[in-house]
Amino acid sequence: MVNADGMTLVDEHGAPFEPRLARVLTQMVAKLQRQFPACRDELLAVDVLEEAGRRLLRRERRLGPIENLHGYAWVTIRSVMTSRLRRGDARVAEHTVRSRNLEALVSVKSGARPAAADLERRVLLHQVLAGLSAHERRVCTMKAAGYSAGEIARFVGRSIASVDTVYSRAKAKARRLTATRRPPQVRRS
Repeated sequence: MVNADGMTLVDEHGAPFEPRLARVLTQMVAKLQRQFPACRDELLAVDVLEEAGRRLLRRERRLGPIENLHGYAWVTIRSVMTSRLRRGDARVAEHTVRSRNLEALVSVKSGARPAAADLERRVLLHQVLAGLSAHERRVCTMKAAGYSAGEIARFVGRSIASVDTVYSRAKAKARRLTATRRPPQVRRS
């Protein structure tokens, strides 16, 4: 269950939403979780609320303040969550890891035959990376390649705080995905 107290929702630039919008969105957490039990995962709930907030902000920029923000916010949240649920397994191919950079991270030395444990690690890494969004994979790949948060922020066109938030959430997702699957340790001879 997600605790809405102390929840900080951020826009696409990593800045917190204005208090009026943040308050309305965080009030929707319990309703979101009742209507969509899959949203009991904190990262998914935050992701849905932030996407709904971004949509609401774009709408207000175009047409001015929303009169019934509470009602409009719920319809937007429901729309975002429904889209996420429809994306599910039908879009696995879309999230398949294909990047050369990612392949370089999991490749084994040429000429050496990979051990079973190395192959299991590669499969696990592919599964974890496939569970991340394209943006999360990009940030994680660049972090693994040694880029700083500032360099990544400039490359992806976001703030440093946004990159740090994405990286933190991606690590939390990876921990959850690997919590039950630990690859065997490689023995060094």
